[in-house]
Order: sequence, then structure tokens, then C-alpha cells
Amino acid sequence: MNLVLLSNTSSVASLDAISVLIENLSSDILKLPVVYIASEPDPQRQYFEPIKHMYQALGFEQVEYMELEQGFDPNLERVLKQSGMVHLSGGDTYRFLYWLKQRGIDKTLRCLADEGKPIVGVSAGAMIMTPSIDSAVLCGDQNQVDLADTVGLNLVSFLVVPHVSLPLKNETEFKMFQQQSPYDLLLLSDADAVTVLGYKQQLFGTPQLLQ
Repeated sequence: MNLVLLSNTSSVASLDAISVLIENLSSDILKLPVVYIASEPDPQRQYFEPIKHMYQALGFEQVEYMELEQGFDPNLERVLKQSGMVHLSGGDTYRFLYWLKQRGIDKTLRCLADEGKPIVGVSAGAMIMTPSIDSAVLCGDQNQVDLADTVGLNLVSFLVVPHVSLPLKNETEFKMFQQQSPYDLLLLSDADAVTVLGYKQQLFGTPQLLQ
């Protein structure tokens, strides 16, 4: 696995984590495109453009925008296989996973991750990389798309809660969730990130793991 999970892309920890990921890959990867998968349509590219500039600053020559709803490209699976890196954007976690499953891209991403394809997940994108997106309720997300199957890509062994501020204001809710969940909870503030390179995890900032 070559993964980065984070809350946002603007913190020092986030950029450090992505940089470490890139440094551990072949230099040829920079010649291949980063494929940005939008959690929902972004017609003005207001969320995509800053990410595009970030990856270009890190040395990538090309960053491609892809979405799953009205503007879905049926060649997305092929595009992903030919990419150097995949970026899963933030947004509505339930909506994002719903459309990944509708298009069958969740299975593609799982296979690519197993093959070593680097994947960066931000907020909702990070939660989708875990065994389940059930922790999205702790961020205030609501299942407005009636997603029945909340199983994620299962690329890591823990669940993620992004945008956490300590001390927790809803600590009781977190404890109740933890008691009912078989998984550990990784709490990420906007200044935290984690990389998974092979079987080794590296923490950036001060993320907390609730076991």
C-alpha cells in the first residue's frame, strides 16, 4: 500500500505526508497524471484547481479531473490504471461512496491499491479508504442518498474522523460510537496526516488513535 490520509491539503503535515509518499516512489511517476476524483460535480473547478496547483508544485506534469455523476467518463477505470497517483477529494462522504459503488470504481480502487498505486484521501476521501464510513456521523455527515452499504475500500485497519478539534466537544458521542464499533478510531485534526507505505505507518502532526 502507498496511502496518505488527511483532513485537508493546506497544512504543513499534509504536504509533508504527500511529499514523503512521492519520495518513496519511482521518479517516473511524476510523468504520469494524478487523477482527481471529485466527491460531487465541481463545474467551476473551485475545489479542483487548488489541488491541481499543489500537485504541479510537487513536480507532477499533469492533473486530470474526473467525476462520477453527470460528467462521468466511462473510460475512468482505464484512466486510473494509467495514472501515477489517485486523489480522492473531500465532500459528502455518503454521496461519494454511493457513486463510487454505482460506477464500480470502488472495486477498481481496491485492486489498484493492492498493486501499490499511490492514493491520497482527503476528509471524505480518507474515510472511504477505511473499512467503513460509519464514522462520518461524527463529522456531522448525513446519509441523504440512502446508502445501504457503508463498507469502504478497507485499505487500512482503522476508521478515520477528520477535522477533529481537541478537547472533543462531543466526547460522549465518540465514546458511544467506539463501544459499538469493532475498529479503532484515528482522530485527525486539520493539521494532521498519516501515511501507509507498505505495512509501515507514519504519523504527521499529532493524530490520536482511540482503541
